Amino acid sequence: MMKRDAAMPSLTGFTLLAPSTYEYTPSTIYSPDYSAPKEIEAPSLVLLCTWTGAQNRHIAKYTSKYQSLFPSTRIMVIATTTKDLCFRNSRRKQERLRPAVERMSSLEYLLASNAGILLHVFSEGGSNKACELAEAYYIITGKRLPVSALCLDSTPGHPRYLRLCNALNKSLPQIPVLRHTGLFFGSAVLGAIWITYRFVKGKNNNVITRTRKRLLDLTHFDLTAPRCYLYSKEDALIAWQDVNEHAEESMQMGMSVNKVLFGGSGHVGHARKEPERYWSAVMATWRSTAVEMHGVTVVVEDLDGGDVDSFERGQRWSDADSQRTLLPGISVSGDLQKAC
Repeated sequence: MMKRDAAMPSLTGFTLLAPSTYEYTPSTIYSPDYSAPKEIEAPSLVLLCTWTGAQNRHIAKYTSKYQSLFPSTRIMVIATTTKDLCFRNSRRKQERLRPAVERMSSLEYLLASNAGILLHVFSEGGSNKACELAEAYYIITGKRLPVSALCLDSTPGHPRYLRLCNALNKSLPQIPVLRHTGLFFGSAVLGAIWITYRFVKGKNNNVITRTRKRLLDLTHFDLTAPRCYLYSKEDALIAWQDVNEHAEESMQMGMSVNKVLFGGSGHVGHARKEPERYWSAVMATWRSTAVEMHGVTVVVEDLDGGDVDSFERGQRWSDADSQRTLLPGISVSGDLQKAC
């Protein structure tokens, strides 16, 4: 059993609930009558599912912002490691998430309030962890995770080998020997996994493709909750067209969707590049939970002046590392400049 009073390094005020699960409890506890800012009701819980290998000092930038936006709201952080994403099956992941589920289900105001959870996920690791959490919550409680708004930063993508290698490289230690050694063996493991799913288990059975589908599963997610997709054309890990494709699918299912396409920001780097625009989009998405939605509301922003829908709908696009994707029917030419 983890010690409840164990402090999370470099995240002031957080306590350790379980491996990779942390909670911040404000001095003024949330109540349905309290709202900050005053013009909107605060979420009853802010839940962050961070990107694979996220460092505490980077996570703290987001938690600090949420603390300033909603001073009375609890914050829960669920981190993800490469082992979580690539090597643990769903059953094992959900076992490790049980303390988080039990904690959320014990918060009576969370169940009684109409405000619900503001869920903010980052990259493939965060979106997969959110899906595992939602499924674990449903299995344990028999209810859907009460998410009122969902923000997806740099996710979901498609399984593209060289981009996965790039993601692995970003999550490794900065020490050159460890980084190069880890990248060599990690790339070999990812290659073996890719081949296994490509030729043995099937193209649609990999964790990334399943996560894309699970994000649209009404059994575990309230599809009436507004969604915000935050992504960039300069993301070397997740292709912006993949994220946009998922946003289009959400729209076709009748969801309220806010698409914000950044220019010049890297993977999960949009808030650092354009903080005002980023957080305005997040807050606009949360504010929309207070409005009765009929139909679909879409906001598309493109800093480069291009059309995010310029590729033909209903068809798969291809990028330079297409020959290493698990998707069928894609060109086999080219190479990714930022390879492993």
